[in-house]
Amino acid sequence: MIRKMQISDADVVYDIENKAFFEPWSKKHLIKELESNSFLRHFVEEIEGKVVGFYISSHVLDEVEIFTIAVDSAYQHMGIGTRLLDHLVKSSKNENVRQIWLEVSTKNLAAINLYEKFGFRIMGLRKNYYQKIGEDAYNMLKEL
Repeated sequence: MIRKMQISDADVVYDIENKAFFEPWSKKHLIKELESNSFLRHFVEEIEGKVVGFYISSHVLDEVEIFTIAVDSAYQHMGIGTRLLDHLVKSSKNENVRQIWLEVSTKNLAAINLYEKFGFRIMGLRKNYYQKIGEDAYNMLKEL
């Protein structure tokens, strides 16, 4: 079940984010944005009462930017990332969004394949986007 993220989810979401990314949001930042940033959308996937994945995106006018999608490593390869992205795309369509943007590491082939499956196209390359590890990122776009 996909539902809006709640403050009580912060510990689990932080744990998933911390394991999935080399530069995760801090728990304090996550809670602050969840409580006060009206431009951000926070959703979690829950299975049998356990949060197993989430996404955070910004929504400004008719554009959405995906900040992060992550799935607990114990639940990967079960279609959770696909369900989360599908939820984001359908919600965006319902809110008359015209474009969805994201950045993804050029080395993250699983994520790139998922995004391409949903019709995202590579629009450009951001050199050294992930400076701490020296990785480039693709800038990707989906037109709705």
